[in-house]
Amino acid sequence: MAKRIGIVGGGAAGFFAALSAAESIDAGNIQIFEATKKPLAKVLISGGGRCNVTNSTLNPRELAASYPRGSKELLGPFHRFGVQETVAWFEKRGVELKVESDGRVFPVTDNSSTIANCLKSAVNKAQVSIRTGQKIVQLRDDSEELIITFQNGEKESFQHVILATGGSRGGFALASQLGHTIVPLVPSLFTFEIADELLTDLSGISFQNVALELLVAGKRFKRRGPMLITHWGLSGPAIIQLSSLAARELHECTYRGTLTVSFLPEESEESLLNWLATEQQSSPKKELLAFAPEGIPKRFWERVLCLNGLDPKIRIHDVSSKLLRK
Repeated sequence: MAKRIGIVGGGAAGFFAALSAAESIDAGNIQIFEATKKPLAKVLISGGGRCNVTNSTLNPRELAASYPRGSKELLGPFHRFGVQETVAWFEKRGVELKVESDGRVFPVTDNSSTIANCLKSAVNKAQVSIRTGQKIVQLRDDSEELIITFQNGEKESFQHVILATGGSRGGFALASQLGHTIVPLVPSLFTFEIADELLTDLSGISFQNVALELLVAGKRFKRRGPMLITHWGLSGPAIIQLSSLAARELHECTYRGTLTVSFLPEESEESLLNWLATEQQSSPKKELLAFAPEGIPKRFWERVLCLNGLDPKIRIHDVSSKLLRK
């Protein structure tokens, strides 16, 4: 007899779970329940509206190591269905993907709706039912079936229920009703609020590769990658990944720590000083503002100069070696 499968959560995980179930078992009735009116809402806003589909790290062990919690548990799934399988799955359905310099993989359209539409089309083809505005308040194991109770009091039974609710507290509450122990939740994947004159009024300036070191609760956490200045502090992939690594420690310290940023991690003080000294000899009449090192936006370079008491319009020939080092 065909099985009834209920999937709680209409995001990417819920859709993919439904498709996997439809392909793997004799499932005659698969239903996705989404509490909001819009399924795949986070897919549409992910990656700045472009949708970061996967990562170019092909080695499952290396990929799992990027997860600060749960890396061991992810090894099995990544071996069974990793990056290559993910890329192949989307390309088989007509979605062409591209790898960017930092290893992130996006659709070539740079539009997250490409991914959302692909998932919706696949679900419709598999004859999976999507029911929106369906908030579930109880999940009960009735020995032979699982009983779902909706907010309006209605109940439905299923042979299998898959929880695909992501970070939703409602999903954890349902899991606890079945006897699972829930580790206390803390925020993860967030931006940093920083009040510093180095960043003030420079919102929108980005850096392709910085080295970050966060000291919090006596522990050091490191990350490298792109970073963005915002109107409240810092964001971008490297910052968000760093927040995940130190999520629990930051929570315990009421989100206070010390962040060190190397804006030119491939350079040393001496290599930069030698470069400036060479430029001083070859282009003595140029203004100091014109000598922003590669990878440093000119507006940020100007701020650095001003904070160190250097006039950006001074000729480089007139800058002493002491000030160059400063």
